[in-house]
Amino acid sequence: MFWRRFFGYYGALAFWKARIVHRLILVFVDIALHRRGPEDLPSSQFLFLIILGSYFFVGLFVLQIRESFSQALGLVFFDGTLYLFFVWALLGMRGYLSRFVQTATALLGTEILLNLIVAPLLLWIEIIGDAASPPILPALLFSLIIFWGIDIAGFVLSRALQLTYFVGVLVMIGYFFASFSLRSLLFSVAS
Repeated sequence: MFWRRFFGYYGALAFWKARIVHRLILVFVDIALHRRGPEDLPSSQFLFLIILGSYFFVGLFVLQIRESFSQALGLVFFDGTLYLFFVWALLGMRGYLSRFVQTATALLGTEILLNLIVAPLLLWIEIIGDAASPPILPALLFSLIIFWGIDIAGFVLSRALQLTYFVGVLVMIGYFFASFSLRSLLFSVAS
């Protein structure tokens, strides 16, 4: 009797946790497809910290496909810190600092989804391709996902900063090039 109640309780708890995670993933998918904005996420520091930890874990996993562990660790901490500081500074300059948790959660959550899509493509490139002639299809898909990431981040920033979509995308294109330049200065990125 005790075991039945024990496993019944924890089975139901696991079901509800899985349901919550599923709904959260669907919200991030909707944000990526421009159906929802960061304002549709709860302003929860707990959720932000879970997403932040997941972002670092998934980023480390994906970067280790092409980089050493120490290089991947440095890159994921550098990229994450720079990204969050950039968002915090933008929101602070526009007077919307109270939107930081929701905006950062939306940006990092959609980045996690994109990184999970990119991982098989990077494996495909590593396994099939060589440095002289990388496989065309996975490289093209990888480039499209980079553009999609800029699009998503531009959309999220435009909603958070109350700017036009075009301006949000321009801001993210500028950030992408500045971030890439800084990364190449500080890290020897293997290409």
